[in-house]
Amino acid sequence: MIEFVDMSNNCNFIGNPILEQHKLRYNAIIERQDWNVPSYKKLEFDQYDNPATKYLIYRDEGDIVRGVSRFYPTTLPYMLEEQFSHFVTDMEIPKNERIWEGSRFCIDNTLNAPSRKKIINEIVVAYLEACLFFDVHSVVGLMYPAYWRGLFIQAGWPIEFIGDVIKLDDGHKARAAILPVSQSILANVRETTGIHYKTVNFGEYYERKKAA
Repeated sequence: MIEFVDMSNNCNFIGNPILEQHKLRYNAIIERQDWNVPSYKKLEFDQYDNPATKYLIYRDEGDIVRGVSRFYPTTLPYMLEEQFSHFVTDMEIPKNERIWEGSRFCIDNTLNAPSRKKIINEIVVAYLEACLFFDVHSVVGLMYPAYWRGLFIQAGWPIEFIGDVIKLDDGHKARAAILPVSQSILANVRETTGIHYKTVNFGEYYERKKAA
């Protein structure tokens, strides 16, 4: 199961999942892809890791983090807005409490291909489960075009590109897109991926919502 974790509920899960996802990101982003981003003691982070950040964290039976993705509110200054706004050419930069930014989608590359694909698909389903749980209607982000295809489009999630393919400073090409969220899209992704079970452990959020 994937844990929906932020600073308010991190202590409700075994160990320290937020710390451990920073380690996976260091391995995936800095060691493997050689991105020029901040790190400290083999932990990758940036300014969008703060009290407003929420994480989808996949851990295996040994509680080792094998996959992660990050959500951030667009009501605050966020990465696409502050650093890559020139990638958004077909609309205004989204600023809405019901739109989250998705980023830092990382999978443990030491796993075999079927294991990686299973984790990818579960995180994609978890995107939809989490957004519907919190009444979020879309997710915005920036990715390599191949990642949009391999992570979301192949899983049956129709996305809307909101700008052209543009080169990053490192020479790679990227494109901004919005992922619409709905129950019908979740049903389609479940049918495409074969994941018909609940993927997300919300921790105490579920109890709070029931009590509200």
